[in-house]
Amino acid sequence: MTFTGCAGCGACLLTCPTHAIRPDGGHLHALPDRCTGCGECVEVCPVDAVRIEPTEEET
Repeated sequence: MTFTGCAGCGACLLTCPTHAIRPDGGHLHALPDRCTGCGECVEVCPVDAVRIEPTEEET
């Protein structure tokens, strides 16, 4: 998961049902072991900054 161009609004943090996104020193950090790839964070991002990318296991 990447957050390129993130505006820091926190919408993805509030939306993620598995709490796979954490704030980290003014930036966001993804917890891949918690992410289910549901895409709710992608849908709610007002600046289209969130991208879910396949892990090495999925490729």
